[in-house]
Amino acid sequence: MIDYSVIIRTTGSAHEKYQKLLSSIEKLIPQPKEIIVVLPEGSSCPDEKLEWETYYFSPKGMVIQRMTGIDKCKTRYALVCDDDIQFESDFVQKLYRPIRDGLCAITAGPLYSFLPPKGSNAMLCAVMGSAVPTVFHKERYVSVLRTTGYSYNRNLNVEKKYYETQSLAWTCFFADIEAIKSLDFMDEIWLDSHGYSALDDQTMFYKAFLRGIKAMVVVDATYEHLDARTSTKNNKEPVLYSRYFNRVVFWHRFIYKKQANCALKLYTLLCFVYRSLWLLVLDVLDVVRHRMKISDMKISCRGYVDGWKYLRTKEYKELPPV
Repeated sequence: MIDYSVIIRTTGSAHEKYQKLLSSIEKLIPQPKEIIVVLPEGSSCPDEKLEWETYYFSPKGMVIQRMTGIDKCKTRYALVCDDDIQFESDFVQKLYRPIRDGLCAITAGPLYSFLPPKGSNAMLCAVMGSAVPTVFHKERYVSVLRTTGYSYNRNLNVEKKYYETQSLAWTCFFADIEAIKSLDFMDEIWLDSHGYSALDDQTMFYKAFLRGIKAMVVVDATYEHLDARTSTKNNKEPVLYSRYFNRVVFWHRFIYKKQANCALKLYTLLCFVYRSLWLLVLDVLDVVRHRMKISDMKISCRGYVDGWKYLRTKEYKELPPV
């Protein structure tokens, strides 16, 4: 037996995709001890049900909703997931094995759909320092870069079974509950502050890495992300703003401040500015080609500027150390 619960963050509007998740949970072997569903305050419980879920309500936000579920969890482990995935009946068994064997405290399946599609787009992402094919760390699934981008290993070997990682998609992961609680992730509630929690996943898993809590990808624990887009639908302005604001804060708090000397800090700054300039150039080109409204570009720029301003505030300076 595996002493685990399933924790679902949802807005209650994924409908048929949420039903596919529930159908997957219903087939899991072994079955979870509890299904915890966390919804935003003021919303209604989904019509789709297994009839033995426990519902909780919290302020709306990817961080606060997930952490509410983790705080309410009474089992030793949990499968934490969004409302738009599906998987096979042995999914939890596969994710549990490296934790049981003492290799790590967090596991997830590889999500290749989150990596840049092969071709010109992947090449541009690599040049920008946004998403770069792994050269130096082939023993890892993902490594976080000084640009706040990441390097990735698309060619995972099934025979190797497990790959360490510095970041994962927060869409679905399995973890030792006490390890997650030890991250003090409510200290990072700034991620939720503008209506969309950009970089929430990278922040949590990279913080785990910095604290010595190991995460691994289980190569054969595949699942499907159905992408209901409930967090981005009709939420354009917060998404644009937060992607820039949160990137600045993440870079400064988790990368720049962790550098050992002035030379490395200067290099880290240059890496971040390099990527930021690329993002600006691409936004300008999108405006020129009428793929983006100039008002949208202004929102992104405001998020970037406000992120830098936030670094000088008392609130930021009083955040507990990483």
